[in-house]
Amino acid sequence: AGATLGYVREELKKQQALAKLEEALARKRVADVRAELEDIFSELYDRLAANRRRIKLLDSSARDYPELAALWFEGARGGFVALFARYLELRTAKGHLGPFPDLRAAARFALETTVFWAVHRHFDLRPERITEELARDSAILFVVRALSKE
Repeated sequence: AGATLGYVREELKKQQALAKLEEALARKRVADVRAELEDIFSELYDRLAANRRRIKLLDSSARDYPELAALWFEGARGGFVALFARYLELRTAKGHLGPFPDLRAAARFALETTVFWAVHRHFDLRPERITEELARDSAILFVVRALSKE
């Protein structure tokens, strides 16, 4: 159990960092917030899709292992939600996005929409018959439009 938790912890550290989100958080000025969002969610989608089997395994195993659940739900998912909520806060304060009734809820909505199309749809008993490219492009476009002010 300890070795498994250590392995998962290390893998999450490697996989969780999203350069585009970190760059956006460090950026003081942004010329095109929609392009910035597209970059963030393109990177997120690709990372999720590349790790879809691991993610499903963690999701299903977390029910039986509280320590794993804490790493996965509070650490990985919670970490992204907190960082992206901070991003939304910064961009909303500058007038680029929002307003949102709740920043964490908006961040979670954007994440879960992306997770469904990158991960969960592949395990659906009656999946939509669309290509990976169409699923990716549609999910990113949907999230960007949902978050954009226009």
